[in-house]
Amino acid sequence: MKNYIITGIFLLLLTNLAFSQYFTLAPTGFVSKENLDYTVVEVPGVKQQELYDNVLKSINSLYSNPKEGLTLVPGQAITLAAYQQRGLKTSGIAYYDVDYTLSFLFKDGKIRINSPTFSAQIMNYNGTWNKMNVKKFYFKGNGSPKNEKKHQFVNAYFNGLIKSILEKSTNIDNW
Repeated sequence: MKNYIITGIFLLLLTNLAFSQYFTLAPTGFVSKENLDYTVVEVPGVKQQELYDNVLKSINSLYSNPKEGLTLVPGQAITLAAYQQRGLKTSGIAYYDVDYTLSFLFKDGKIRINSPTFSAQIMNYNGTWNKMNVKKFYFKGNGSPKNEKKHQFVNAYFNGLIKSILEKSTNIDNW
């Protein structure tokens, strides 16, 4: 009976995840719908330790060597620092490599996700690295996006990372 209740709760969370846009990139960094530097995902009836364990298992199954980039506060918080080669597309053929950090905090029935942070760089033709100035690359002087397609891509990229971790965490023990 307990498994049916937990499965039902996770299916409810999964339904909410399908429509989630956790963060949007602004000139100051990622912000939630409420214009905060974090968002909270409600998971009613699930204990803090179970949420923590499932997200940690999810990260371990999705990333090839996550232990190098994990900082853990057992049962309370997970911070993942990761690197993706050719992660952010800038034009038809150019991609930036991206370093990013995702942080998750846990309470009974809740997962707090802090705004992702990232830096990106691209290798020049002469072998040197050119670091992306995020504010100048994505935004005009008035703060509006320079290119809506690129802005949507970076939002989809980071929201997709978060979504994949949370979705995987809902069915991690369902094998």
